[in-house]
Amino acid sequence: MGLRGPAPKPRALVELAGNPGKRPLNRYEPQPLRKRPRCPDYLDEIAKREWNRLAPILERMRALTEADGIALANLCQQYSMLQTAQIKLQKTSLLLKTKSGYVQQSPLVGIISAAVEFGLTPAARTRIEVGPQDLEPLNGGRGSTLNGQWHRKAPWPTQPGDAGSGTDRVVPC
Repeated sequence: MGLRGPAPKPRALVELAGNPGKRPLNRYEPQPLRKRPRCPDYLDEIAKREWNRLAPILERMRALTEADGIALANLCQQYSMLQTAQIKLQKTSLLLKTKSGYVQQSPLVGIISAAVEFGLTPAARTRIEVGPQDLEPLNGGRGSTLNGQWHRKAPWPTQPGDAGSGTDRVVPC
């Protein structure tokens, strides 16, 4: 039998949202390092391209840790399956006729309908609040902001070889 109720949000997301439920937070929740996990070899080419596209975005959003490799790999592989299913669905029909004459929905529609949230949807981002201390000017703090725009500070070194990162070599898939 599974656990009851919805899965709890990670502490980082609850804190970023301002702890709307005002419930006590788990002080002993494991805190994995903010480090890009290694891209798995078993991903197909479409999934590897998606990994190389998403990993930098998730790092900038501070939503990627060393423990997220399997979840990100699954997301990228699902994206690959989604793309393949959409291409096949364009060539076929939304409805199929079974051997017994019944009309049913194509199984490809179920693949396309599967949604995975990794903090990448607009709904997920509306639940996260970033305070001014997490922002810095686009020009890196030199002079004024560029057209008044700001971006989030990277909690890790932004250049390869910067001290203290442990991620001096990030090799794409």
